[in-house]
Amino acid sequence: MSNDVGQLPEGWTLARVAEVAVTDSAELLPLDRPVFIDARPGDKEEVPVSLIIQVGGLCLARDARDGEYLMGQIDDSGAVSCWASYGDDLAEALRAL
Repeated sequence: MSNDVGQLPEGWTLARVAEVAVTDSAELLPLDRPVFIDARPGDKEEVPVSLIIQVGGLCLARDARDGEYLMGQIDDSGAVSCWASYGDDLAEALRAL
């Protein structure tokens, strides 16, 4: 995997992400990690992303097309498998973790 990671929104640090998510740590993941969302039951759609944040056992991935934060987790293949969008506000998405 590459070292290319996205940039947090202005004013955000990993420490602030962890604080809002009420967890010990947060990590930026490389953007070459595949991200999928369940479009329909049994049908996954690959999503282009501009940011992937791992917070505990969950991940938030920012959809590069519309800025929405998708929530999911890393599956057995190493991809981020997302189940829903939590809007374009990082703080609100983190509070939903």
